[in-house]
Amino acid sequence: MRVASTHIHEFSKHKNIAYRFLSPGKIAAAIDMTLTADPCVFTRIFLIFRGIPEDDMEIFSGAGEKEANAQNWREVVGWTENSKDGSLFRVLETSVLEIT
Repeated sequence: MRVASTHIHEFSKHKNIAYRFLSPGKIAAAIDMTLTADPCVFTRIFLIFRGIPEDDMEIFSGAGEKEANAQNWREVVGWTENSKDGSLFRVLETSVLEIT
């Protein structure tokens, strides 16, 4: 498993956060990677977030947990059931980046 930068511990510094998962295509445009193992399941999870001050929360009305749950994060990052198959060579890359 390759682990890229992670700022997930920074979540606790904020009462409110805004976040977005990036699709593998958007990540590959900046950081391309090729694996030669076959068969291989390669899942890239790249999450960007920022803390939202209480004064700015009205900007995000209608964009809360309920609305986020309506989005299928697995579809966005390209996760498949094969990611759970222990007989396959699997790579999970995670990156969490705080935007300030």
